[in-house]
Amino acid sequence: MTATFELNTSVSNLRHLAASDLAPYDAVYLGNIYCRAYEGNLLERPVELQDAIRFVRDRGKRPYLTTYAAPRTDGLAALRRALEVAAAEGVEAVEVHSLGLLKLVHDAFPGLAIHVGSFGNVYTDAGVEVLKAFGVRRITPSHELTLDETDEIARDTGLSAELLVHGKMPLGVSEFCFLLDYEAKWDARCPDLCQQDVFLRREDWGLKSVGKGILSGRDVCMLEHLPRLVSRGHRHFRIEAASESPAYRQGVAAVYREALTRALAGEYAIEPAWWRTLRAHARLGFCNGFYFGKSGMQYLSA
Repeated sequence: MTATFELNTSVSNLRHLAASDLAPYDAVYLGNIYCRAYEGNLLERPVELQDAIRFVRDRGKRPYLTTYAAPRTDGLAALRRALEVAAAEGVEAVEVHSLGLLKLVHDAFPGLAIHVGSFGNVYTDAGVEVLKAFGVRRITPSHELTLDETDEIARDTGLSAELLVHGKMPLGVSEFCFLLDYEAKWDARCPDLCQQDVFLRREDWGLKSVGKGILSGRDVCMLEHLPRLVSRGHRHFRIEAASESPAYRQGVAAVYREALTRALAGEYAIEPAWWRTLRAHARLGFCNGFYFGKSGMQYLSA
């Protein structure tokens, strides 16, 4: 029997979804986790969310709904409407990042499977046991954990872990948009400001700003380490592309689709063309995040 895996990504709005080739993916998280004012954010547009869910499903993929990384009380009404649409349309799962929203989904939408996202502060197996009591089916461990720590949590709790294998690592979220101060200087207004590529750079150091969110400047790249991931039993992988172009979303995923298939077949060999594709999309180069207990800016070969 051929081993299977899931490759997923995130798409913020209907415009980006319609422009994206989803062929390399198995599932798509719908919505932008950082900002209610993000252009066309599906979390704020029930009719467009319904269209997006059907768009994903019509292409044979699993639609997931994501939710805000740091939800505020005044945003809960909109999230409830999004959850109602998700439940009515039968999305495969909802991703939450906060305990309050976890309880809301658990209590009010018992038919929705729950994933806990990267801002859910999953650091320990004890924490995962609490989440399991609320019916959580999948976790994204904190990006600050090493791979060994993630392996241990997944093994000891029996809960599936979703791992970022490529893309800019989400690092933080703020209620204030840092880009608004530059509307006049850059002659761009919200929500167009965060559609630009904004990097904070000093020498070879860099971060990417998406307004209320801060991401790694370098792309986390685990291409060389996929055999290790699958050998430890991991089967759920994410291309983080919420702030990327449709070309990035398709090109990077096509590489990982083929690479993961080979890794699971035990026939792993990296094609030179894969590196060319990934390098063409990486503005500041690659890193491994904190997977190997090093600085999030470093890249270690297998």
